[in-house]
Amino acid sequence: MILNWADGQYTDTEKIVGAIYDAGCIRRSDLMEILEWKRSKTDAHLLKLRQREMLITRRDHRSETVYMLAENGVRFAQQLVGFDGKVITMEAQISHQLGVNDILMRFIRAYGRDGVKWYSTREASDELFNFRSMVGQSDRDIRTNYIRPDALILTPNDYIFWIEYDNATESSRQIRKKYMLYIQNLSVIDEVTYGEMRRVVWISPSVERTRWLEARWNEVKEKRNTNVEMRFFVAGEETHDLAGIKVQQTV
Repeated sequence: MILNWADGQYTDTEKIVGAIYDAGCIRRSDLMEILEWKRSKTDAHLLKLRQREMLITRRDHRSETVYMLAENGVRFAQQLVGFDGKVITMEAQISHQLGVNDILMRFIRAYGRDGVKWYSTREASDELFNFRSMVGQSDRDIRTNYIRPDALILTPNDYIFWIEYDNATESSRQIRKKYMLYIQNLSVIDEVTYGEMRRVVWISPSVERTRWLEARWNEVKEKRNTNVEMRFFVAGEETHDLAGIKVQQTV
């Protein structure tokens, strides 16, 4: 979990590589806040990673530098976390991943980081797999309709949400398929013990897209009775809801 690197028993190199790995790609200002480092220390370690050819830099839409791990860095990180998987860099997913990370940054800037647990898409997928296993589903059953959430957040007051950041790149068919996969994945979770695990928060960059997503969900609900709850927000308006504070939605 990305918020654990700051206080974990790791070297500084392991901390910065682990944080960038869990973030996928990250701005320097956010990296400094995640690790609770000053700029001078952060820049010094970023330089070392570049010199070891472990780092890739790009620019976001605000012309701010974005950092992600090169193949050497990904291999180092995967060994660090004990993940035996394909080495994949994040160059093709910068905009989407920054949108996901911004959800976490907004939350901890508003409410602090104490007691917050944030799971990356890899970690969230593992958690979902584990929950389905706990209710008796076989590996084969789970893999037939497997889904990888963008993230999972557990807040200090025990609120739990699966996170989906929609960057307005997917079609109606793709979105409906995601809705159906969430229904298939979350409906099997025991309602008495884990009913709170059935909430998914969808966040998109515009009012129009958020309304469109909600309309597609309403179409799915009309045809399929489900106990899965979907909530829809424009980016920046989800923070209070994640904290359990009800405010009037603008969409």
